[in-house]
Amino acid sequence: MEADVTGGQPEPPPVHRAARTRRAGTGRGLRRTGRIALPTLWAAALAGTLVATGAGAATGQPAGNTSGVSARRVVVGALASQSGPLPADFAPVVTGVRAYLSMVNARGGVNGRKIDLAYALDDQSSPSIDASQARTLVQQDHVFAVVGVATPSFTGGTFLAANHVPTFGLNVNPQWMAGPTMFGHNGSYINFTSPQIQPVFLAEQHHARAVAVLAYNVAQSQEGCQGAVNGLHKYGIPVAFEDLSIPAPASDLHADVTRMQHAGVDMVVSCMDLGGDVLLAQTMRQAGMKGVTQLWNDGYDESAIRQYTSAMQGVYFTEPNVPFEVTRLHPGVYPGMDQFQKMLKKYAPGTLPSEPALAGWTSAALFVSGMRAVGRNLTRSRLVAAINRMASFTADGILAPVDWRIAHTGTAPLNCAAYIRAEGKKFVPVYGTPRSVFSCFQTPAPPTTAPIRLLSPVPVGVPPT
Repeated sequence: MEADVTGGQPEPPPVHRAARTRRAGTGRGLRRTGRIALPTLWAAALAGTLVATGAGAATGQPAGNTSGVSARRVVVGALASQSGPLPADFAPVVTGVRAYLSMVNARGGVNGRKIDLAYALDDQSSPSIDASQARTLVQQDHVFAVVGVATPSFTGGTFLAANHVPTFGLNVNPQWMAGPTMFGHNGSYINFTSPQIQPVFLAEQHHARAVAVLAYNVAQSQEGCQGAVNGLHKYGIPVAFEDLSIPAPASDLHADVTRMQHAGVDMVVSCMDLGGDVLLAQTMRQAGMKGVTQLWNDGYDESAIRQYTSAMQGVYFTEPNVPFEVTRLHPGVYPGMDQFQKMLKKYAPGTLPSEPALAGWTSAALFVSGMRAVGRNLTRSRLVAAINRMASFTADGILAPVDWRIAHTGTAPLNCAAYIRAEGKKFVPVYGTPRSVFSCFQTPAPPTTAPIRLLSPVPVGVPPT
């Protein structure tokens, strides 16, 4: 049996299997939505990857540096909320990872190795189970990396960072800032309170004079809207009504809508989930509130607009990636998005494109890019170092450039997003420039006395390049 040149495990006989998904308390079965600097923690974690500990002391590498690596295979895992209150917002990350890795494996793998997504664990949307499942992936399943994380409470992130496990996934949790081995799908640095420019630009475009901001009474929802509130205040856009303590899930918004109506609200920014947003739109319509500009943090989903066509009319969304619609509107211009949709149809037929699925795809793309940069001598520390030297990662034209040299600890030099509007049963990209669907803003933000304008042309490196 051939031994791995990196010191990994001998290669077992090839088997055909599905990824195993483990739920807490059960056996194994077959299964398939701002920024704070942590330079000291980052530096400490980086130093930790270079210090010999435990079983790795003989080679000067951290323990587990080649876990899951054998001559012809690399074993990875995923961790997502595949059950619980909001699985649709998180579970598809695994589908996206699987589609990308299936494509890569069909083309021969990377440097002679296939990538085996052998474990796709479910944290059941529970913080305690998430922490337990993260430990299981490392201590029991011995995965090389965790490729595909999406959960409302990523408590396991602290353990993964402390053990120098390369981790990739949907960046909606503060744990993504825990160190240089943590790779959020569009960067890892988050400052929830930093003034957001995107709502301000939309408010200026619609000449809004009274904005309402709504969020649930849970940290993620509240934090998601705090930056919007701060941005509106900074640029002198009146916030006429603010409720960041709505019980989740929303069941009755009549009181809020009545107060919004009395305040003359003409624009709403919502950080609730799709159900709360739809209820809000329906309640406003019942109250006779017409012509109100709406910006939702959740709901950019083809199945959603099919189901809630009436409620979603005219609603705006912003995304850190090119919209799914570019494949139809601009074929060949954004090749990464074209490929994502093609492979999703091939490897997950019947699955509609979604934000978490795309986050899984781009996470897998970053992981594979790192593997290719490292070459045959694959270790965790070499993979992390290779990715953290990447200055402009776009997943082949899907993302605005992510500079991984600074993306763990600081604000990106580019502030770009795509605006999308619901029209009929379709989403339509709006604003942007003649060259790109991305709308990019001055960084640092312009002074409060200046109107918010888009950069035209877009900065060098912003897709399409």
